[in-house]
Amino acid sequence: MSLTTWRLPADRFPLRLLQLSDCHFLPQPGDTLIGVDTEKRFQAVLEALQRHPQWPPDLLLLTGDLVQEPLAAPYRRLHRYLASLPCPWLALPGNHDDPRLLAQILCRERHHCAGQVILGDAWQLIALDSHLPGSHAGRLAPSQLDWLGNCLGRCRLPALIALHHPPVAVGSRWMDTMQLQNAETFWRQLEGYPQVKGIVFGHVHQVFSGRCRDIPLWSAPSTCFQFKPGSDDFAVDALPPGWRWLELSSHGRLRTWVERLADLPGGLDFDTRGY
Repeated sequence: MSLTTWRLPADRFPLRLLQLSDCHFLPQPGDTLIGVDTEKRFQAVLEALQRHPQWPPDLLLLTGDLVQEPLAAPYRRLHRYLASLPCPWLALPGNHDDPRLLAQILCRERHHCAGQVILGDAWQLIALDSHLPGSHAGRLAPSQLDWLGNCLGRCRLPALIALHHPPVAVGSRWMDTMQLQNAETFWRQLEGYPQVKGIVFGHVHQVFSGRCRDIPLWSAPSTCFQFKPGSDDFAVDALPPGWRWLELSSHGRLRTWVERLADLPGGLDFDTRGY
């Protein structure tokens, strides 16, 4: 994916970013995964958000696994939903994605893929590509790590970093086998850059909040189905789809919270042992 820097003008603060993750659009409309019509749940999330008093966000951040299978058709359907929204977006790939197709279909004009966004000359968002071909785990290529260091070295604005795979264990044994493989190298790259105010990720289909090397980390719930926190083996949780808001002040402060739909997705299969 191209490593680009773009600017998002802002004339008011706080800036509001909306994180959506792990949408898992399926090859055909009406297809289900773990009993759930993932596209229908994504549509329900968008409908709820468009009634939200803080809608629209200044930027929509999509943190990977946007499709279940790396095919053009589900990306095109996702693009139709996104193109109807009154806000720019930034998308980055997860392990289920095809970074080339994602960039080709979703990222054009004011919509971008993994890169650096200067937010109103007050913040920077650095989105990284942790996709590792042939693996559910993630890895940051040397070019991504160099890009991260270059962004932080040349721009001292407060920084929010986004990637798909968690750079720490989240406490679910089965999920922790699929985290960022070179997390230690990632953390070393952040040394000496106190402007990093937080890291957000997807992948885990659950809400995680933690801290590593004095940097806070947060995950976002999935827009379709959730995994049970603290589980040794694959387990589905009885929580509705959701999203994360990130509120960035002009003074380098960050506030974040999670919201959810009111209802569980219909057809959710709690007995499944994988997907």
